[in-house]
Amino acid sequence: MSYNPEEYVDSKFSLKDVLEYREVFESVDVNRNGFIDYDEFAICLQSVGLRLTQGQMRRMAESIDTDHSNDISFKEFLAGLRKSFEIANEDEDLWIAFCNYDKNKSHYIEADDIKALLATMGERISDEDAEEMVRIADMDGDGKVSFHDYSALIKSMQEETSVVPSKHN
Repeated sequence: MSYNPEEYVDSKFSLKDVLEYREVFESVDVNRNGFIDYDEFAICLQSVGLRLTQGQMRRMAESIDTDHSNDISFKEFLAGLRKSFEIANEDEDLWIAFCNYDKNKSHYIEADDIKALLATMGERISDEDAEEMVRIADMDGDGKVSFHDYSALIKSMQEETSVVPSKHN
């Protein structure tokens, strides 16, 4: 199978990027057949600096394995990198928003943080209301909102508010 790196260059990946990612891909393609398995795919993602959960990596590998061969070609690998970078950017945006709430830099959002943020916007809420907001967002029940709690809440809200276009005939 011949490989022309220029055919993979696009707005996301320069020629230098493609060559670097090919080197990573080939370094884990131990049998040199031009394909990597799902575990090797996870190693590749980690080697280019992406930190996803095992579940995220597995789901991504399954979603980009378009021929359902349980092996990933270089083309499929690049598609996976594109998707990984989109996820990483989304999580980075959530982290920035989370940090805006975390006024005392404790790495948790607590009732006082919510009250302080709302006060800067001219909104006043009671301690009870702020504590109730924390209880709603607190997925693990520890009394405060971690980044994981916050991220899960925001993503579930985005899914609930996603508008699916209706088909009009």
